[in-house]
Amino acid sequence: MQSLDIISVNIWQIIISLANLLIMFLVIRRFLFKPVQKMLETRKKQVDTIYAEAKESRSAADSLKREYENKMASAREEADGLVRSAVQTAQKRSDAIMAEAASQASHMKQKAEEEIAKEKQQMLQDVRGEISDIAVSIAGKVVEREISAEDHRDFVDDFIRNVGEKP
Repeated sequence: MQSLDIISVNIWQIIISLANLLIMFLVIRRFLFKPVQKMLETRKKQVDTIYAEAKESRSAADSLKREYENKMASAREEADGLVRSAVQTAQKRSDAIMAEAASQASHMKQKAEEEIAKEKQQMLQDVRGEISDIAVSIAGKVVEREISAEDHRDFVDDFIRNVGEKP
């Protein structure tokens, strides 16, 4: 019969076990489950706050990135404009220098031509003077003696040879 007692169901023991289980459940719920629930809720709020801050920071970073890209694009456009302006200014200056150089060259050429014309005029006057001197000299020789055709030819040949030489 003893073996039956072990297998038999004792209703009081079941009721005490159930009461014990209910008390443990209420104690655990009161002192453990609710504080853990509060802690989990607090932790969830912290995580939500962190995610919200991260989302806000990301949107601010995206905004800053767009602003930076816009500034970089405008800086590139401004730099391109400055380069274009510098090239145009350099081209205009180069054209002005070339025009001035051409003007100076033309002026120098004109001045040189004027000097050549003056020197030519002076040389012609010198040659006329020499020719008149030679003519006077020839006339003096002619006066001294009579000139034959052969003497006249000799004087002319001598004159032509001496035109380039200084007296």
